[in-house]
Amino acid sequence: MLPLSPTVGMGHLMLVLVTGVALERCLERCLAPRLRTQPAVARWWRRLGAPSLRSALIVSAVALAYPALFGLRAAPPLVALLANDRVSLGVSLGLVFLARPLALRLAAVRARPGLLDALQGLFAVAVMFRWFAAYLGAASVSLWPGFAAAAVLAALCLVMPSLAAGLGYDFGARVVQDRALDTLAPLCGNAMGMIAVAPIMMIYGYLLGLQIGI
Repeated sequence: MLPLSPTVGMGHLMLVLVTGVALERCLERCLAPRLRTQPAVARWWRRLGAPSLRSALIVSAVALAYPALFGLRAAPPLVALLANDRVSLGVSLGLVFLARPLALRLAAVRARPGLLDALQGLFAVAVMFRWFAAYLGAASVSLWPGFAAAAVLAALCLVMPSLAAGLGYDFGARVVQDRALDTLAPLCGNAMGMIAVAPIMMIYGYLLGLQIGI
């Protein structure tokens, strides 16, 4: 498997994440009348619907960025990995999806949605790599990137998504100058926050891919 520049996979990640955020926003706008008038629907959407949608977005981005996500130009197709161990994959993806609604029960996590996006993205990358390595029979690989790399990733998770989301929101607010602020500013904030998550996921994936010496 030939090495590939990490910028290729990051481009895929950014494209999928930003497109997904836009679709999320459109869906929320369509549901807004019902969310305002039906408390039960609003509660369901807040606790399960929106978290599941964001989880699906992150998992889809990781899947579509494979194998460039790991710095590889070629790799077994996803269908081959799926045929290798469907049960393990189902359990792992279930954990990725459940992690978000469970984590959102914590007030500290709800206050830092960008941090949750980054951590869930890393979790999804780890699941994909473990699945990939199992197919290759690479039992000696590790999900731990090393202390120094882990410290850098932790710092990036804490700072980049929140900073980018704030800058994006401010940019959106300045563009519209308070006209339709409820639409453009949050969209820009969410999009920029997710863009900032992409390089974090890519760095982690590229470090994991260095262990695959094929």
